[in-house]
Amino acid sequence: MSHQSGIQVSDELSKVFADAVSNGNVRILRVSIEQESLIPNGTSPVQNDFESDYKQHIEEYLESTTPSYIFVRFDEKNASGEYKWLFLCYVPDNAKVRDKMLYASTRATLTKELGDYRFSDSIYGTDKSEFTWDGYKKHLAHKNAEAPLTRREQELVEIKAAEAATVSDYQGTATRKSYAPGVAFPLTEKAIEALSELKKAGDRSYNFVSLHLDNEKIDLDNATQVPINELSKTISATAPRFTFYIYQYGSSESLVFIYTCPSSSKIRERMLYSSSKANVITAAENEASIEIVKKFETSDLSDLTSEYFDEELAQQQQQRGASNSNVSSPTGSMVGDRIQMLGGTKQGFKRPVAPGRRRPATASSSLHSSSTSISTTNTTSSV
Repeated sequence: MSHQSGIQVSDELSKVFADAVSNGNVRILRVSIEQESLIPNGTSPVQNDFESDYKQHIEEYLESTTPSYIFVRFDEKNASGEYKWLFLCYVPDNAKVRDKMLYASTRATLTKELGDYRFSDSIYGTDKSEFTWDGYKKHLAHKNAEAPLTRREQELVEIKAAEAATVSDYQGTATRKSYAPGVAFPLTEKAIEALSELKKAGDRSYNFVSLHLDNEKIDLDNATQVPINELSKTISATAPRFTFYIYQYGSSESLVFIYTCPSSSKIRERMLYSSSKANVITAAENEASIEIVKKFETSDLSDLTSEYFDEELAQQQQQRGASNSNVSSPTGSMVGDRIQMLGGTKQGFKRPVAPGRRRPATASSSLHSSSTSISTTNTTSSV
């Protein structure tokens, strides 16, 4: 996944686009990057139908050496009653190298912050001819063609679909989704039955259930009895897996969820598994009636040791105890700071650190904020 530039949508652009969406009277809106910000840079009102306005005005916004993003309003509306939009990303070959890099690395941020769902089609090009009406018709013909795709092309299509589904829980300039984003592949009956076995106390047949993605379904990969010292050897070291494991913590048992994604995994696998994990957890809890105590995520299977599990479960108990007693203490504050600096939350995923590796110490608020941001960015980029 490409790195983003850090350039954000300006308040002015947010307002202009929100007004254009609500009023429906803007046909074309150009967006430019100026002073490290995305700003509106020219609009055309709706005068005739989409084709007529496109033919008449689109070339006015295409400069020979300056990249730009251009939004064009369709005449059709989506299911929510808003007009659909066409997203054009124009980056001419003879533009400055820095401008090319900025526009290429910012386009995902732009559509994400304004609402990906509003843009029903997009064109990326380097020549003006690609954005003329004839160029747009060629784009539609190519898009609708049923020519067979190569294996690599098919992977790119699936990756793009997965990115669109998980890029953000942001749904526009003023609202956010209230549901977990991601791709919802269904659990097979075999997977649900295996997970249900983990509810049994003492007399269960196994304590380890591994699920994998197969033919657009989450199916059972392996169910067996695994001691903690064999856990890292039992999980696949070559492909992502969703693992549910009963860990003996002290005198009690804890059901933990482990998402593993080895660095050698294929790009397509990384995208599909990453975008599926939230819905796998939800489906497992709802359909198999299990309760997950802790969630882990790692690309290094050697992290999965009893020492690490003991430490993390102990921290979780301390955090819950401090929360329940409603008493603030230096120790509780330090644990909370460590969890936040590592990018973890009470109910969220936490990337393991192998025993013996030095963890960050408590720091000032400015360093705390910076570390949290870096952790989040690295997590997104790696999976």
